[in-house]
Amino acid sequence: MIEKYHIPDNLKKKLKSKKKYSKQVKDKFYWCLDMLLKNPKHPSLRHKPVQGASDKWEFSLTMNYRCVYRKENNEAFILLIAKHEGAF
Repeated sequence: MIEKYHIPDNLKKKLKSKKKYSKQVKDKFYWCLDMLLKNPKHPSLRHKPVQGASDKWEFSLTMNYRCVYRKENNEAFILLIAKHEGAF
C-alpha cells in the first residue's frame, strides 16, 4: 500500500502552469493521489501495473490522461502525466 508520494520539481512547475494542464486534470490528479493513499483499489482510478515494467504503475486521471509512477517500498515516485496515447 502506498503511504507517501513524491512529485518531481519539473512536474510541480507544469502543474502550476496555466498552459500545460487544464484545471480539471490538475484537480483530478490531486484527488487521485489522495485516493491512491486511501484506497488504491477505487474503481475510478483504474489502477494497474504498467505492462512489461515490474516497478511501474499507472492510474487514470480522465479518459484522456493517465499518471505513471514508480513504486518503491510503500512510496510512489510520480514519473509523468500524459495523454493515454502519448504516455509510452
